[in-house]
Formats: sequence, structure tokens, C-alpha cells
Amino acid sequence: MTLERRPLTTLNTQKTSLNSSLSIHTDLKTKISDLLTLSRELGSTETTAIYNSRTSSSGDETKITASAGSGAAVGTYQIRVKQLATGASLQSTAALLTKPATISSSKVAPGSGTIDVTKSFANAGFESTPTGTVTIGSWTSDDLSTYTSVQTFMDAVNAAGVDANIYYNKTEDKFYLESKTATALTFSESESGGGAGFFTQVKMRDTTSAYAYHGTTDATGVQSNVILNNANFDTALTSTTTGKFKINGVEISYDTSTDTLDAVISRINSSTANVNVFYDTSLDKVLIKSKGAGSTDTITLSDVTGNLMNVMKLDTASATSGTDAKFTINSTSSSDEITKSANTFTINGISYTLKNTNVTAYTDTTYTTITVKQDTSALQSKINDFLTKFNAVTQYIKDKTGLDAYTKARGVFAGNTTFTSLRSQLYKKLSEQVTGLTSGNPDYLSKIGITFDSYLKASLSNTTKFNDAISSNSQAVQDLFNSTNGVAKKLETLIKPFVESDSTSRGSIIDETKNVISNRITDIDSRITRMEARLKIKERHYRQQLYKMQDLLNTAVLQGNQITTQLSYSSQYTY
Repeated sequence: MTLERRPLTTLNTQKTSLNSSLSIHTDLKTKISDLLTLSRELGSTETTAIYNSRTSSSGDETKITASAGSGAAVGTYQIRVKQLATGASLQSTAALLTKPATISSSKVAPGSGTIDVTKSFANAGFESTPTGTVTIGSWTSDDLSTYTSVQTFMDAVNAAGVDANIYYNKTEDKFYLESKTATALTFSESESGGGAGFFTQVKMRDTTSAYAYHGTTDATGVQSNVILNNANFDTALTSTTTGKFKINGVEISYDTSTDTLDAVISRINSSTANVNVFYDTSLDKVLIKSKGAGSTDTITLSDVTGNLMNVMKLDTASATSGTDAKFTINSTSSSDEITKSANTFTINGISYTLKNTNVTAYTDTTYTTITVKQDTSALQSKINDFLTKFNAVTQYIKDKTGLDAYTKARGVFAGNTTFTSLRSQLYKKLSEQVTGLTSGNPDYLSKIGITFDSYLKASLSNTTKFNDAISSNSQAVQDLFNSTNGVAKKLETLIKPFVESDSTSRGSIIDETKNVISNRITDIDSRITRMEARLKIKERHYRQQLYKMQDLLNTAVLQGNQITTQLSYSSQYTY
């Protein structure tokens, strides 16, 4: 069958060759498409074109930062900032807790330690274990040694019904004793002055004669980390369960039995109310700052159900309106003042961010310089990419046109004038004069440093000449590429038909060529299928003939064996 299969082998060889040709045409299309993309970018006259890329710098980024967009005017800008834009603000009209209170006069635990209120008085970490009993108002405690923990003792005080609230601040290592009313508390201990009594050990009683108990005029502030029902506000909460309030029209819910002041503040800050809220322990006030800015910015709030805004002394507070940013550009005159409602804004394609003021009056000699330049490095990089894609196309066509160094086979494009001519035209378009330009401007790529080496590889070989051309007349460099007869425009016109088609009935030159090749492959596949079917029939016929010949041979051998046997038998009886 080897002889009969020779035509099939020939067809498979042709198919392999055509598939290789199809792959080569696909690769070439990719390379030309890449070059077309770069040609269009360099040939663009849009404001977003690479020629309009800008770089910007600030003389003092602690005052102003800037980012120049595509097409921003190149130049130097002196910015004088007299006022930043600020947001509205609002705060409690008074301290949240003004009731009489006493605070430890200094740290309670020895050294850098703290009190562990979950342990007994003997093990909690006091310098000396508090002993005896204490009296607050009309209530007297059990002996301190009987309480399982310091916290258990404090819970007993708070539940005694004498309007007392006592707690330990671990951060400060101090105890707080507050009245729940406007009436000052009276407190004492059973131990003698200077001894181990509770108030002596927690620094609320002098340790020297006359062992005086401290006053109740300390400003404690509310506990922001305890549930609202247990926080000792000046104003009592009217709702002991749920409530609602609005800030800038956004409704916030709370539960006095589970939420702390910190939790409510966190809920506000994560809402869409567009404010930042925090509790200032030093002022004992809630402060609200708008995330917005500008002279029209403000803050509105009100209770919906319950009275938490009233408790936090915010319901009657008046918001301080925001302010506009005020500055000048290249001017010392207040008549040229520009106002913006935010510190980040865009003017003439340059995005500014004001970070600090730099003048008190526009006549001051100080200012911050913003410099905008053409991004020559981006343009140079784009041109280098363009030349790389150009070389990739011309070299690929060359490689697929000549003889293979090892197999001596002709390249796919050998003798194909369509592609060999394309390579010649590419070199011509890149090296010829560009017409229609302003007299005196560069009209050859070589005049801006782009040349061919001995292997016809194009490159930006003289960056000094290129940078000088850009610095002296960037528009002239741009015209060399994107004017009507510019290099990039001419290349786009030349190579577009090879990879793109404006026709609805025909594809690009390469696509049409690939279609022809694909059709030939399809035809060969059909011929191979038919030929393989015929070969199978012929092979089956040969096998049948072979089997018949084998049967005849076997019969002949059998008959021969029988004759031999008979002759041998007959010879035994011959006398």
C-alpha cells in the first residue's frame, strides 16, 4: 500500500505547508495591526493625543499639589492661597456632664500597674489592700473583704439608690465618683485617716493630717463606652429603649439598652450623613464636622423619637458654616481672587489640591509655583514603540521572503509582490520628505534623530537632536507625524487595507488571502477523506486476495504432504 499512499502523503504535506502559511499570515496581520495602532496614535490630532501629554510639579507640595491633564497649557503658575475651603461644624452647647464628682487625684496602682476590678480587693493590685466599710450618702457598704471583686462593690454602690455612680478608668488608672443629681455626694470610710480605707487608697482622701476628703467639683465627662442607659448625662434619656434622630436628613436609630455613645457615633460616621463625629473627652462635648466644604455647607439635625440630640446638647446648637477656598493665579490683586467650594478643583485642564495657605494678603511676596511641561518622555517612548513595531513588520516580511538557511526552502512571501512591495513602501514612507510643512521646520525624520542602520532597522538614534527639536518647537515635531502628509498619517493609509476593510462584502488583504488558503485546506481535507476511503476499499480487496492465495497455498502444501506420505508408504512394499 506504500505506493498507493504516496498521493495521500503529498496531500498531507501540502496541507501542512498551507497551515504554516495561514499561521504566518495571521502573525503578519497581528504585527501590522500593532503598527497601525501606533500610527493612529501618533497621527491623532485629538486633544487626548500623546503630543498633549503633560507633566506637572509643585514648588511646595505641603501647600499645593497639581496634576496636568492632556492638553493643559504649558507654563508656570504662581498660586497664592489666602484661605482653604472648610466644612460646616457644630458642637455641644455645654459639657455633657456637669454634676458634682470626685476623681482620684493621681494614679491608684503602684508604678505602671493598673487595678484589675474583676479581682478581690486583696488581689486587685492596690498598693495597700482597702479595708473596712464606706459610706456614701445614707448607704453604708459591707466590709470590703466580703465583696468577690472590686467591680461587685462598685455595682453595689451604683445600685444603692443614693444617686451615686462609681467606676474605674483603666487608661488613667483612676476612680470616678459622680452624683446622679445636681446635689453633691457625701462620702466617708470607717478606717482612720492615713490608713487602709477605700477612699484613702483610691486617692480621694488626703494621707496627711487633717486627712480631708476631696471636693466634688472635678469635671469627669460621660463614659462613652457604657450603654446609654448607664451613662451619667446631665439630661436624662426620655426613652429607655429605642430612638431615632436625623443628621442632614439621614435617619439614625439607636437602642439605649444596648448602644454606647461610641457605638452611636460610629453609626453616624459610617452613614451617608456626610459628617465626622467624635466625642472630645477634654471638652466633654460631641463635635460634628462636615465632610463637605464651601460657604454654603451646613449641618442640620433633630430628634425624631427620644431625646438623644437634646441629651448630647446638640439640638439647640447652631452650625458654623463652611468657607470657600480663596486664591489667585499669577496675580497679586484681590480683584483677581478666585473662590472654590472645595480644595480640589480643575482649572484649564490642571487639577489642583490646596493643602495649606501660603499668604495672608495677595500682595505678599510668597507663592507656590506650579510648572506644567510637555511630557516629552511619554512622546519619546511612544515613538520608540512605533519604530519597534515598524521594524517587526519589515523584518518579518524579509524573513518570510528569503530562503530558509537550513532547509533551503523558499519563504511564504517569496515572489509575492504584494508583501515585498509593502516592505519597500514602508521604508519609503518613513524615510521620504514630508511635504506641506512650515518652511524651516524639520521635514525628514532624520532631522529629529530618527535614522536607519546598515540593516535597515529604524531607531531614535540621536536623542539629543530629538530633545532639542521638542524644546525648540514641539509643534513642528508633531506636524512631522500628524499633519496631512505626516509620516504616521501616510503609514496608516498604506497599511490599513492589509488588516482592515471598509467593505461589507470583502475583508482585508490578509483576511482575503487567508480565506483562499483556508479554502484550499478545506479542499485538501475533502480529497484526503475521499482518498482514505478508496485506500481502505483497496486495502480490503488486497487483503481478501491475499487470504485466497494463502488458502490455495495451504491446500497445495497439504496435497503435497499427502502425496509424499503415499509415496513413502508404497515404497515399503516394493520387492
